[in-house]
Amino acid sequence: MINAILIDDEAPARESLRKKLELFCPEVSVYAEASSVKEALTQMDSTWPQLIFLDIHLGSTSGFDLLEQLPTLTGSNPMPEVIFITAHDEYAIRAIKFSALDYLLKPIDVEELVKAIRKFEEKHDVDVRGYDVLLENLRHINTRPKRIMIPAGDGMQILKVEDIVRCESSSNYTNFFLNNGNKLMASKTLKEFDQMLTPYDFERVHKSHLVNMKYAIKYMTSDGGYLVLEDGSSIPVANRKKDHLMKLFK
Repeated sequence: MINAILIDDEAPARESLRKKLELFCPEVSVYAEASSVKEALTQMDSTWPQLIFLDIHLGSTSGFDLLEQLPTLTGSNPMPEVIFITAHDEYAIRAIKFSALDYLLKPIDVEELVKAIRKFEEKHDVDVRGYDVLLENLRHINTRPKRIMIPAGDGMQILKVEDIVRCESSSNYTNFFLNNGNKLMASKTLKEFDQMLTPYDFERVHKSHLVNMKYAIKYMTSDGGYLVLEDGSSIPVANRKKDHLMKLFK
């Protein structure tokens, strides 16, 4: 069984989530509920959770206030996984995505809930660095996230967003090409990184290529059209993207 705590300041929301877990995720045992950070800390002091369902907005406080305290409370316990629960909050969700943590939008969809639990079961150890990346990005929540955490190899890799030159699809994986010449393979599809990085001056110029446009130095119209980047790489441009790129370079 997975030991879980529900933290939400709305009792009906906690009840709804509890019932959905009982019906569709019986492997999750909800041992406690809390409506505030203070109450949650009391509950966690007696029983340490494996999984926390955490609402972002908790009255006058925030679920992130609890997150800041977690690394100092673990003792010999492993870090718990956190699934955030929130109404649409563009900047907070963006920060969560960049830290490789999971979230669910209210009202919670059963299918998404089940997928989140499956993802939890597939993970082995929760990396405290994910919380670090999240908290750093939240401190600059109205600006561009500074770092992104990606699944690579047997663990997680932290990258500065500004150091990513381009991303290239490789089946269900994505190759990251960095400005120091290093290459890194991430165990997620290019589509997932496209959704995260496109708002930050990255362009999906081809179905297999996502480019950080700050590294683009030339757009060539010959040979079907391609971008030349600072690292010397040439990236093909899809027909549907050509007019858009021409406007960007003008």
